Parts: sequence; structure tokens; C-alpha cells
Amino acid sequence: MFFLAPTIFMRHSQSVNRSSPAALEKPTILDVAAVAKVAVGTVSRVINTPDAVGPGIRQRVLEAIASTNYKPLRRRRKSNSLDGGTPRRNRGNFGVLLIGMDDSLAHLPVIAEALHGVELAMAIEGMNLMLANVPNADRIPAFLAKNQVDGLILKSPLLGDLSTCASPALVDAIRRLPHVWLLGKPESADGDLCGTDADTGARIAAEYLRARGHRNISYLHPRPGQTRAEGLKRSISLHLQRLGMQLTFLENPTVENVRWPLPAITNPRDIAPLLERWESMPAVDRPTALVVSADSIAVQLYHALHEKGLRVGRDVSLLSFNHERPLVMGLTPALTTIDIRAEAIGRRAVEQLLWRIRNRTENTPTKILVEPCLVEGDSVATLAPSV
Repeated sequence: MFFLAPTIFMRHSQSVNRSSPAALEKPTILDVAAVAKVAVGTVSRVINTPDAVGPGIRQRVLEAIASTNYKPLRRRRKSNSLDGGTPRRNRGNFGVLLIGMDDSLAHLPVIAEALHGVELAMAIEGMNLMLANVPNADRIPAFLAKNQVDGLILKSPLLGDLSTCASPALVDAIRRLPHVWLLGKPESADGDLCGTDADTGARIAAEYLRARGHRNISYLHPRPGQTRAEGLKRSISLHLQRLGMQLTFLENPTVENVRWPLPAITNPRDIAPLLERWESMPAVDRPTALVVSADSIAVQLYHALHEKGLRVGRDVSLLSFNHERPLVMGLTPALTTIDIRAEAIGRRAVEQLLWRIRNRTENTPTKILVEPCLVEGDSVATLAPSV
């Protein structure tokens, strides 16, 4: 007998246009830290325990709060025990564990934004954060080995099997604690997951492309087997079929025997063979729009197209996922992408971990999906209606 994990959806469905006032976000603790030129944790201490910060830095942070018009979120009252019962060993420490990721992958903006959401939520809850990065997934961090945390937020590559890519000792140490996977989980991993609603994102993408006159689409997929990209591939296929649109897959060969650490796709050469397959199609059959699963891939596609003398939005349209602003802000034309709301995913992961710690006897894994929205740029052309 098996049970399907319950799925919780967070609904945020409005679209955002870069040129509109709605695209401006409310100031966050990250903005305060940037203006004050201090760490986010320092800002948190000034807000929550001001006596723990020296007067000079404290004044600088307070001036930054005033200049940015930042409104600190009210800190929730802490109980003496995370599980609401008799106090145990709990010290209010959470671990954030990055495993199996090359630096080029660990430092992607979408991951950084999700981790910012984790940090902000932990600060609001009055929790302490302990972070470790284990690129080879071959050792147990000290805070985990010494039983210093009450639960874990986990981020790993989404290509590869946890049981074969990570050491058995590390896997066992993770499974002993309540834990939540961030943005997706690798094969054979158990526990809760907080990620994006890929099916809704695929629907938004398909309907947007159709409204712009596109009927022939290619899904460019440089890493087959990556769990999130594979889920997106299935959803896009179903939605395009529903809308009577044509879909072509441009994929690299499946990688066998994946090993960690896994790097990000950071070179146009990784995209070039797929682009050449698209270019070699007869013009009458060639897809008018390309869809990729991440902005980091879209950036390489811009470069690869430029090297061929082709221009996004003119010679081919492009739609992506993630909304990684530090990566795409310099692209011309501006990229149309699906914002997966990585910070909200990070915040929600902390809430789920707190719930899991307080409900240890509930063994059914939970999947929490945050609904994405469209961020419209100029990379998708509007095609004239066919006669």
C-alpha cells in the first residue's frame, strides 16, 4: 500500500510587468543590510536584540531602516519548547545544509533568494541558523554530528540519486531529524518539500505564448533527468497539447552515473548543439519560440544566439523560469520569465519545518507548492495571425 503526499498550494497569481510601478517591491531586511553595509544577521539583531550590537553599527542600521522606510515584521512570541509540550533539549537551532553542489550551482541567484527567505523567516521566529556546505556530500557537518540542531532545511542538485551520490552516513544523519527540501528534492530522498507549482507555471507559459501567436514551441532541455526540469517538461507538453500547439524537444543525452558535486550550466557551448538542431530544421517547421527551465540556461542561450548572429525576440522568442534578477537584468531584450517566488518558498519551508518538529508522529510527507507568476519582458515576439 502507498500514500500520495498531500500537496498545499499558495495562490499568488498576478502578473508583473517590469515597466509598471507594481514591479517595485517593498523594502526588505536585505535592502537595509545593503544600505547599512552589514550582514542580514546584524540587522536582525538590531531589530530583535539591540543591546547585542555596538552603538555605532546599531545607529547605522537604524538610519538605514529610516532611509529605506523598512517596516520590521513583528516578532512572534516564542514558547519554551518547539513541540509545544514539556521542554526538551531544543535550543531553537535550525540547520541549513547544502550538499552536492559545485560553487557555480550553489551561488545561483534563485538559490540565494530562497536562502534569504529561510533566513528572514528564522529571524522572525527567533531561531538561530547554522549553515554548512558539503559539495561532495561525503561528510557530516559538526552541528549535525553533535546533535546541535532541531531540524534541517536541505538543498541539493536535482540531478542524481541521494542514496548513491551522498555518503550513507550523511543520509542516515539527515533522516534522523525533521527536514524539508528546498526547491525540489533528489531521487530517493524522503521528507517534506517546498517548491514551485511547475504545472501552473507551465500553464501560464503555454497560454502566454499562444496569446502572442506562437503555435510551434521547442523545450530546450540540456540536462535530462533533472527532476524539476522533467516535471516542467511533462506539464508543458500537456498544456501545449490541450491548446492545440506543437512541441519539439531539444535534449542532450541522458547522463549516466551522476556524481556530485554538480556544476551549473555556465557556458554557451553546453547549449550550442541543441541550438544547432533547432537551426537545422526547415524554416517552415522551425519552432518560433524556445522554452527553458531556468534563467541561467536562458543567459547562455542569449550568448549562443548572439554568436550565430541571431537575436532573441526577433529571430526566435524565448521564455524562461525562475526570475533571477541578478542574472537577467542586463539582457537585451528583457527576458520574459516565470517568477517562481523563491523567497516565499524559503519562508514557507521554515514554517513547514516548525510544523514538522511539532508533529513528529505525523509521517506522511508533505509537498508545499508556491504558485508562480509571469514577469513580462520583450523576449517573446507577437506574431501576426496566420492566414
